[in-house]
This record gives sequence, C-alpha cells and structure tokens, in this order.
Amino acid sequence: MIKQPLVYCIVVTYNAMRWIDKCLQSLTTSSHRPQVIVVDNGSKDLTLSFIRDYYPMVHIIEGKKNLGFGQGNNIGLKIALEDKADHILLLNQDARVEKETIASLVKAQSDNPQFGILSPLHLNGGGSGFDVYFYDYLVRSGILDWQLTGLLNNTQEHTIIDTPFVNAAAWLISRDCLEKTGGFDPVFIHYGEDDHYANRAIFKGFKIGVLNTARIYHDRERLPADTRLPVRDQIKKDWIIFLNQACDIRRQHYRHLVLRRLARYSLFTIAKLVTFNTEGVLYNFVMAKKILFSFAKIKRSRQVSACDPLPHLQLNKVSDSFICKP
Repeated sequence: MIKQPLVYCIVVTYNAMRWIDKCLQSLTTSSHRPQVIVVDNGSKDLTLSFIRDYYPMVHIIEGKKNLGFGQGNNIGLKIALEDKADHILLLNQDARVEKETIASLVKAQSDNPQFGILSPLHLNGGGSGFDVYFYDYLVRSGILDWQLTGLLNNTQEHTIIDTPFVNAAAWLISRDCLEKTGGFDPVFIHYGEDDHYANRAIFKGFKIGVLNTARIYHDRERLPADTRLPVRDQIKKDWIIFLNQACDIRRQHYRHLVLRRLARYSLFTIAKLVTFNTEGVLYNFVMAKKILFSFAKIKRSRQVSACDPLPHLQLNKVSDSFICKP
C-alpha cells in the first residue's frame, strides 16, 4: 500500500463565525484529509468555542492579538515543518474546498515539483463565476476569454497554468519550496505578504501554477469601487506597492528606487506646502517618512531573501519569521 503524502492545512482566523463551519467541514470531508491547524488572531466572536465544540480534531493556536496573515501562517508553517509535512495548504477562513481539490493539488505538485506553489481555480461563494480578484490574475497571466469559459465550465483537459502570481487564498506549498524560500516576511503586516512570497519563490527557482481541475469557493465579494480613497487609505495602498517593489529580490538596483522615491516625496511635500494643499502635504510627508525609517528593514528583508538555501530553517523569536540560519 502506497503511503499518502502528509498534508497540513493552515487556516488563519479572525472573527470567522460567518464562514468557519463551511471551511472546516470541507476539509474534514476531503478525500485527502489534511491535518488542520487554526491560528487565531485574537477573535472577539465565538470562532474558537465553535471549533472546540464541533471540530475537536483541529489543532488550535490561540493568539492574543492580530499578527496578520503572514505571521499567523508562519506559526502553522513551523509546526508543519517540524512534523515532516510533505505539502502545506494555506486556506482562507472564507474559502472551502471540493472533495477532490486537495488530492488533485497534491498529485499535480508531486508530479511537477518545479511548481513550488500550486493553487486551484478560485470561484465565488456561489460557484457561478470566478472570484473577482482571481479573474484579474488569470487575465494578467495571458489567458484568453474562450479559455476562461472552458476553465469555468470544466471542459478543458488537465493542465497547470503557469503564472507569476495568484493570491494566497488557497496555496499548496511543497516542503522543498518552504525549506528553500522560508516563511512570510514580517515587514509585511497586513496585505502584500503573498506578492512578496511569490517573488521570493520565483527567485529560488520555483514556478507558481494554477491547476485547472481543482476548485475552491471563496465567499467574498469585491468592495465597491472608490475612485478617490481617503488619504490615509491611499497611503496604506501605495506603501504596500512600494514595499513590494523595494523588497523584490529580483530587482538589483533597489537603492536607486528608494532614493528616487524619497527625493520625490520630499520635493512634493515642499510643493504642496507652498500651495497650502493639506492632503497633499500629509500624503507626501508620510510616504517620505516611512521610506526614510524603513530602509534598514528593506535591506534586511533582501538579505534574508537572498541567503543560500539550507536544509532547515529557524523561527526568529523577535520577528516570528522564518530566516536562513547564518
């Protein structure tokens, strides 16, 4: 009898009562049953008591504060590595798998180890179409409209779609990829963690793919489009974009980028002061300040990303991030 690969599934939760039953139910009825770890980021609702009552087989790690998606997953990733997991599935609390989703992903990754990260098709909560953000990723990967229709109707043959990025609502990470790439970087607290991780995985020589015969249902909808965000929300959005650009290990001249942006935001701060544009002053001053005081963090992030692959990783007690041992 052939032994099944050991799969761990990590679900990071925060006030998840709306979705957690469907999420965990789908995992417990999967044809390839994973070991499930729930890392809770300080839920204020009944999430933890519900899981303890109805899913006692789930390993719960109860946090006292919200560590964010990346650092929450890092806690589960460390346990999975120590327990010799062959594959680790990251699954959002508002997502659920089909019965054969995990088995299909595991087989595809085992047969194609160059794909360090594999994701299924992401459908919306009702299964009537693609998740709105996932659809955008597919289009940016060069998929044509007729191919999208075939994917949605499940009329295409088994294939892995090679893509530079797919969001981490459902990622199957191979042990080899995790050992060589590490965990999520703590410089990204909320948002942008998966973009940065994907860049690092590609830098380490792995591919990212979407398996067209596997599916999840992601029960969320796109927020209403806002043509003009409040200035503080715009700062958060643009900061994540800049941070991913600066920390992308594939970018060689990152110092030039940092210095150019610092000069730009500094000059714009002065220009907005002259014209008494208070929102412009706030935006440019905060961006310049964040860049100035984050240079050391960016440098360290790149150093960690570039370190040589080693057979094992350690959990940094300060940052709760996997780093290569010196």
